[in-house]
Amino acid sequence: MTDCDAVIALGNPFRMDDSVGPMLLDRLRDRELPDVELVDLGDPGFRLIHVLGDYSSVVIVDAVDFGAEPGTFEVFDPADTEPARAERGSHRTDVFELLEVADAVEGPTTVRVFGVQPGSIDFGDELTDEVAAVLPPATDALVEAIRSL
Repeated sequence: MTDCDAVIALGNPFRMDDSVGPMLLDRLRDRELPDVELVDLGDPGFRLIHVLGDYSSVVIVDAVDFGAEPGTFEVFDPADTEPARAERGSHRTDVFELLEVADAVEGPTTVRVFGVQPGSIDFGDELTDEVAAVLPPATDALVEAIRSL
């Protein structure tokens, strides 16, 4: 049982490791997660703020540059994220900045960001070997993050 309303995947399928969010979301479809909506937003920009308003508790899955080895994954609480680490999102509009705006306009009560360190976000339709190799354990860790929310 979980209090998580939705898992929202962010990522561009034409930018190599940036597509890890939607790929992990697809792997969740075979898992027992009743009452958890799976939402693929692609590269949403400010649309994320509007979508977040529909939920009280979400996990966002994204490629996040937090300075680790490619394929490393971590769960972040945006409330605990320091501004010095704000350049983590791989999108033009940083996911952590969007979450600050969503919080200001009464977004979800609980948000976690499940970030996977990308190796490359160059143009291409395949993950790097390092990120592809962690899909199974990252999926398990993501399920645990959802269930612990």
